[in-house]
Amino acid sequence: MTDDEAPPTPAEMLRLIEEQQTAAMRRFIPDPLLMYVPWGVAWFVGFGTLFLGQGLAGDGNGLLPITWQVGLAVLWATQIIAFVFMIIALLRAGGHIKGESEARGAMYGLAWFIGFNAMGILATRFVPLLPQDTIGPFYTSLFMLVAGLLYMAGGAVYRLWPQFLLGVWVVVVDVVGTVLGGGWIYLLLAVLGGGGAVTTGLWLRRHR
Repeated sequence: MTDDEAPPTPAEMLRLIEEQQTAAMRRFIPDPLLMYVPWGVAWFVGFGTLFLGQGLAGDGNGLLPITWQVGLAVLWATQIIAFVFMIIALLRAGGHIKGESEARGAMYGLAWFIGFNAMGILATRFVPLLPQDTIGPFYTSLFMLVAGLLYMAGGAVYRLWPQFLLGVWVVVVDVVGTVLGGGWIYLLLAVLGGGGAVTTGLWLRRHR
């Protein structure tokens, strides 16, 4: 600073500190576009495929000749891709920090992996006992319940209300779709569940 330059005012100092804090938080918090948008797209495509095959009545007489097995395969494939994007986001955020925060991100990623695999194993155990037309909704409702609870847990871990509220939204949509029965659960989760995840990701990225 030269003799002609005035020292920064308290307001300018405060603004500089806030900008530095914001930049630091951007490195520590996973990229919202990778954390949420891929899941929203996966749900829109996966549940949309199930709805097109099963129809609103859920009896398999949908707009396209797609079995629930094929629909579930599409859903799982798109969600695996979304999970990979989420892990990339967590690893990128963890690469900037060490210690407790890094461990927190690793544990959160493992919670998704363990939760979904455990759900799949347990659900498979009861599938032979269910009527054929309830297998798809059974898998769907359990999966989205786990997803909603994990989003709520993640919101608590990272202190992000939008993520917590997304979890609440997913659970509510899941319950309403299950209660309505038939193919409603696929339609609601594709449009409202997928749309909610994409909206959350875009909103968090804009306000990051």
